[in-house]
Amino acid sequence: MAVWEDVVTVGLVGTDRRPVPAQLPPTWGTERNHGMDPAHVVLSLAARHRAVTRAGGLLASCPPAPLGPPDRQPVASRAAHEILDRLLSPPQLELLNLWLIAAVQHGQLASSSYWTPLALVAARTPAVDRTALARAIGERGVWFVAQNPQWTRLSSSLRSHLHDDLLSDPNTPEVVVSEDAVRADPQLILRAATPWSKDLSETVLKIIGSGRLREHRSRYAATIGLHLPLEHYELLRSAVQQRPLPEDALTPLALRSIREAYRILERTVWVRIEMQSAFAGVAVAVQRLEIPPW
Repeated sequence: MAVWEDVVTVGLVGTDRRPVPAQLPPTWGTERNHGMDPAHVVLSLAARHRAVTRAGGLLASCPPAPLGPPDRQPVASRAAHEILDRLLSPPQLELLNLWLIAAVQHGQLASSSYWTPLALVAARTPAVDRTALARAIGERGVWFVAQNPQWTRLSSSLRSHLHDDLLSDPNTPEVVVSEDAVRADPQLILRAATPWSKDLSETVLKIIGSGRLREHRSRYAATIGLHLPLEHYELLRSAVQQRPLPEDALTPLALRSIREAYRILERTVWVRIEMQSAFAGVAVAVQRLEIPPW
């Protein structure tokens, strides 16, 4: 402080009447430039002192920041993350869960740049599969989520599911059902053992193309799209090409509804095909179906 008081005194009385201190304290982090004009030296020291005072002092030491656990699995491909981008904006929860499950099944992780968007969605709704999310972001991702106090409940849930096995739905036992049973109760297909047979897939596609489901047609089609075996994608092509029979007596509004249901189903199955291709690192082997107007 004595040196600073000397600098202040020099500034008050002038460098002609008082010399600038020859030595500066080491804590100032600088040395005096003896070749500089004394008046400039005083101004430079005053500006430096002001900046240091406003910025605050330096800590002598600081404990190291906590380190998260390392990632031991590879990160999913860019193509897989491009799909994830689409599923997050806006969130498509059913397909998002399928993406997380596919990543786990292929031994790949979501990139760290997606941990925050995924946590934001999961914190808002329990519909995000906690086991799939925990395993898709890995131990390091779960540790990252735990750093945010607002995600305490979510991080606790993820930690408890981090080493769980993936289950499709433990509360819905799979049973063997017939085509006739599905025609009588279309919802019964969701309890059928997977993968579905070709006959079962054809049955549900015909149900969607009929006039039975009415306002529930689109939702039913979206659900079927989540479960339809990917190898049965071509069956959808055949179903779309079969125009409703005249005796069905469907109104133009009903026909548009059926077409939209097929579009929803096709879009859902196609995203699943893209996922399989992206995670496996192979090209898509089928040509996408275009659904024309009727």
